[in-house]
Amino acid sequence: MKRSRKRFSMRWHEWLLLCACLPHAAFAAADKVPAPAADAVRESRISFADLAGGALALQGVQSSAQINFGTRGDEAVVGARLHLRFTYSPSMLPELSHLRVSINGQVVAALALPKSDAGREVERDLPLDAIYFSDYNEIRFDLIGHYSQECEDPQHSSLWLTISPLSDLRLDVRPIELHDDLALLPAPFFDRRDGRSLTLPVVLAANASRDVVRSAGVAASWFGVLADYRGARFPVNVDVPPPQHSLVFATNDSRPAGLSLPAVDVPTVRVIDHPANPLVKLLVFQGRDEAQLRQAVEGVALGDAVLTGASATIGAVSHARRAAYDAPRWLRTDRAVKLGELVDSPGQLQAFGIAPPPINLNLRLPPDLFTWNRAGAPFDLHYRYTAPAVMDNSLLTVSVNNQLLRSYRLSPETDSSGDGRFAVPLLQPDASRQSRGLLIPAFQLASSNQIQFRFALGLHRGGLCQDVFTDSSREAIDPDSTIDISGFPHYAALPDLTLFANAGYPFTRYADLAETAVVLPDAGDRAAVEQLLFVLGRMGRQTGAVAFGYQLLDTDQARKAKDLDLLILSGPRSNELVSHWGKTLPLTFDAAQRRFHDGEPAPVAKIEWPAQARVNAQAGAVQVHASGALGSFMSFESPVSSGRTVVALLATDAEGATALIGALGDESKVPLIRGALTILRGGDLQSFKSTNLYYVGSLSWWQWLWFHLSQHALLLTLVCLGTAILAALLIYGWLQRLAARRLEPRPRAAD
Repeated sequence: MKRSRKRFSMRWHEWLLLCACLPHAAFAAADKVPAPAADAVRESRISFADLAGGALALQGVQSSAQINFGTRGDEAVVGARLHLRFTYSPSMLPELSHLRVSINGQVVAALALPKSDAGREVERDLPLDAIYFSDYNEIRFDLIGHYSQECEDPQHSSLWLTISPLSDLRLDVRPIELHDDLALLPAPFFDRRDGRSLTLPVVLAANASRDVVRSAGVAASWFGVLADYRGARFPVNVDVPPPQHSLVFATNDSRPAGLSLPAVDVPTVRVIDHPANPLVKLLVFQGRDEAQLRQAVEGVALGDAVLTGASATIGAVSHARRAAYDAPRWLRTDRAVKLGELVDSPGQLQAFGIAPPPINLNLRLPPDLFTWNRAGAPFDLHYRYTAPAVMDNSLLTVSVNNQLLRSYRLSPETDSSGDGRFAVPLLQPDASRQSRGLLIPAFQLASSNQIQFRFALGLHRGGLCQDVFTDSSREAIDPDSTIDISGFPHYAALPDLTLFANAGYPFTRYADLAETAVVLPDAGDRAAVEQLLFVLGRMGRQTGAVAFGYQLLDTDQARKAKDLDLLILSGPRSNELVSHWGKTLPLTFDAAQRRFHDGEPAPVAKIEWPAQARVNAQAGAVQVHASGALGSFMSFESPVSSGRTVVALLATDAEGATALIGALGDESKVPLIRGALTILRGGDLQSFKSTNLYYVGSLSWWQWLWFHLSQHALLLTLVCLGTAILAALLIYGWLQRLAARRLEPRPRAAD
């Protein structure tokens, strides 16, 4: 009996202990992520719309198109399927026509084109063997099309096939467990082979200070530079890391509670396993205090190429302040720039075939170039091509931002003397190279530009059934072609949110943001911190430089921030700061009350047509009490320092703050952010311009005078009349004095 009671007593104590531990066990279970099996396979779908940007059009007897993609280093492809949706011409002969599909040079299928499916969309699923995949892959589509069994035109309009952008590639991938090695950086946190947008979570402690957040911003800027065209988002997690590769920032006094991080005495960077999943890696930046943490982050951004091992300590770090307008991804303004400097390899400036896809060249310009009253930017163009046999309609078309700039006829090779006799080759110029000088009109230049070179060669037919079609034509833009914007001064009218949305201006005038202060109202506000990381990553993408020089202030410090451009992030205190600075601003609000001064809508383009002018000339003001999310981008001259700019990302709540970075990250909405105020409501954007303009930059005195007088026709007329009258009076006085001297009696000579 005693034994039985003793046994019951032990079970009761065990039950009590279990009940006491249940809340802690539940909390831990909520934080941990189930670790997948090492051989777990998941499906990844990649749309052709993302890979090719649109439909793939094949035209002619032998035409081709390709899509390119990479596979991540922490994943292995174990299987793949190609889901094709395409439509083809009813005129092609099914017994001679087919679509050939190959991956990395290996033919994997030849799809028949039966008459019964012609003229309507067809779906086909092709299994792909994983053995054909590598780090970088190319899937190529070749149309072999014929409409006649006898003589045919190889470029006949009836020979076509279009692959829909709704087609996709479905990859079965298995995660690979990587070693904890800094030599892999920036992988697996950013993988250059992954063409998708980067989503890289950031883990902070609940008590993270403003200086810790500032270091996280520097790291976000670095990854924004790496992500480039992909774009980057940085979700913020407090204490607990999410189930994916993440960045962790910690000091001895501020360490995420969900991780067991030891204290350190020196700036340290480490790669560790996720506590719940060894397939997931964490990049941990640590320091004894905020200064050491900053040193660790800057050391990795500057010296990741020499890091190895599971951990490393960072010694002395130094970096010089950047000069104005020296952003690596902006066109240089101190000299002419060769096109070869703007591409990764000369092969990007070459094309193949008689009707190849255009050669595209991206140009980022300083957004404050003063192009007023200028003809354009000089462009010295050199190109080569396979010469046609006779003079025909072969052309090179040059376009800027899809707007025609100039077309040049491609001539056949001729002798230099013109009499049928060829000169000695050593004494004549390079006949295969053509040179042209042209101007890119100033009104076509924007912050981000694309120049397109499209070659189109004529097809010559000797007669019926006399030709064998062989397309061996090649074309190239010479890398030593140059574009020169060195003659343009820097001068811009503000406020203009277009410059901020497209180029981060005026903050990116110094690529390291050396004269920028970001106002973070509360370091514990996750929505505001995500705004900070996103904007810094976006500016890194736009400039190609890491933001080592920016300051991170609170709202009290912002009131005294002289000689700095201010970027204000969302938060209740930010709304109070903006309201304090001026009741005449177009929009001020708090959680419930909104004061709006109605203004004139901002034009879509810089040129405002008369029909668009003064659409809403009747201005007024309204005060509203409302609930729901509302966000706005606002820009105005700094009340602290004249000539300095404030850009504020204001929102009523966290939902509105998140919607703002969503709008900046959506390239279809960026052109709608313009003027002095852009309001975001329910996904729609509406912009308004300001009448309180101010100017930044510098001009020569005569340029400044002529530009500002040109905007006031009456004043210019009065000045011209006054100048003419003054000149006339001066000339009249001079002539009077000259006449008086002539009429003065001359003394007689002595007898």
